[in-house]
Amino acid sequence: MTPCSNKISESTFLRYLIIWTILCLITGFNYCLAQHKQTADREIPRSFIDRALAASIKMFGIDSASSQQNSAPFSGVIVRSDGTILTVAHSTKPGNFYRVIFPDGKQGVAKALGRLVVDQQSNLPDIAMMKMQGEGPWPFAEMGWSSSIAEKQPCFGLSYPETLPFNIPFLRTGRILKKMDDYGFIQSSSIMEPGDSGGPLFDALGRVIGLHSRIDAAEGINFEVPINSYRIYWSSLTHPVAINSYPTATDSIGSDPLAKNLVVFGIKKPTQDPKTNVQSIPIHSTLQGDSMYILGTAFNLANNKQVILSKSSQIGAAPMAKFHNSTYALKILLRDEENDLIALISDHKFPAITVSANTGLAIPDSLLGIKLWSLLADNKRKSGVLGMPPRTFPRIPIPGTFDAQMQEIAGLPTLTKVDSMGAAGRAGLRIGDQIMALNGQDVASALKINAAMQQFSAGDTLAVQFRRGVTALYTQVILSKWAVQQNPHPANHIPKGKSTRRDNFPRVFLHDSRIHADECGSPIIDSEGNFIGLNIARFSHTACLAIPRDTILDILSKAQHLISSSKR
Repeated sequence: MTPCSNKISESTFLRYLIIWTILCLITGFNYCLAQHKQTADREIPRSFIDRALAASIKMFGIDSASSQQNSAPFSGVIVRSDGTILTVAHSTKPGNFYRVIFPDGKQGVAKALGRLVVDQQSNLPDIAMMKMQGEGPWPFAEMGWSSSIAEKQPCFGLSYPETLPFNIPFLRTGRILKKMDDYGFIQSSSIMEPGDSGGPLFDALGRVIGLHSRIDAAEGINFEVPINSYRIYWSSLTHPVAINSYPTATDSIGSDPLAKNLVVFGIKKPTQDPKTNVQSIPIHSTLQGDSMYILGTAFNLANNKQVILSKSSQIGAAPMAKFHNSTYALKILLRDEENDLIALISDHKFPAITVSANTGLAIPDSLLGIKLWSLLADNKRKSGVLGMPPRTFPRIPIPGTFDAQMQEIAGLPTLTKVDSMGAAGRAGLRIGDQIMALNGQDVASALKINAAMQQFSAGDTLAVQFRRGVTALYTQVILSKWAVQQNPHPANHIPKGKSTRRDNFPRVFLHDSRIHADECGSPIIDSEGNFIGLNIARFSHTACLAIPRDTILDILSKAQHLISSSKR
């Protein structure tokens, strides 16, 4: 063990000096020195979240012989140290085996046990049990009593949306809307989507009170199978059989020794909105002939200057800010394509965020679950929680197309039909042209070009080498997006849709505030009014992405440098 020292190393001193210098350049020493709370307000204690998280698992079916995946992923929760898993019936089949992925990266195998479905069309009551294979003990979450909950009590969910490219659960919070509806479900405002099925809903004490089953509409009501429904049919569910009618033999539900503790959470007032005069700035522009609308956030820089940050891919030519019934011209200072950010300047001064000493601080994992507010235009706000700490968000390929038909002729992919207004036609390709290489990669067969196309995404620009008769030619093709029929699931029909650019970010955090695609560019603060980050994408029904504050500080530093350089 290395002994502690009161001396600061030279490298550490230089690091702090650099950070201090950047802050001084940006703020001109005029930044807020208000006391910053070590822990922002949260409705659910972090200790409850941590224990619940360890037991919240991702699963998918596997072939018993090859162990290859053979079903869509879904969620579940371990509720006993012996590996007993609760999930929903519409994701399982008794006797089948499933791969289990834990939040810490460990994996195992579970066997599906009882499945209770009395209505084959609706899958009601949608109850299923599974069991880990192998020796425990396994991490588990305590079961609560759905009979103890009440409307307006806080709740939270930890599960795995199918659209997210991560094997860790995404935290979302909400309130109990109805203790029991006519179909036997708990109704909550904890938002879910495909992949969340079977995931746990926890009460304010971190105990399982329900399992995610379905939603009724985009950003609508969420329906949960009550935990008491598992308790009462527990013995019947321990056998790997399909149960088509309610068992006559039932188990005792018991009573909740902590029911009174939940009452306290029910009457506790929600966290008050933080006080701030900052709001988003509506920005209008024209992009490829279309009128665009997005939000932006003003930041104070040194020498009484301001810069407005927003979502770059949603801002085109001649951007204008419309604020308090007035219009102001904006000038583009820089674009950061990697983070999809744009810096704009104006002669007008807007209500702005003053960079403080904590702006450059990275957002640690310990802030999981803190309350967040997104500040929108016209003093409107949306709240949520930090559901997943900052991480790299990978590129998610979108199938691209040449807008042409090909057939292998004489060993080369040959165009047999070309849409004159499509990707190939716009690039000058014609019927009869034979493709030899894409981005320098040999594609001299149907097999090779099909494999190569899996590497590319809609919007990618490909260098295409082709043959027209005996002449070797070259062109560039910008791949179009496949016209894929939209899945009718309500999660695919959120208001304003998903952001066009919503992946491939160096570092973002996730939250559940239901920010619409045209509300990106808005700032996010915590309960103390501290700046946390900038909304950058509505990724899916459940997930919004935001650029963390330390990355924003880097962009502001570049903007400050450009402004200072232009005056020399």
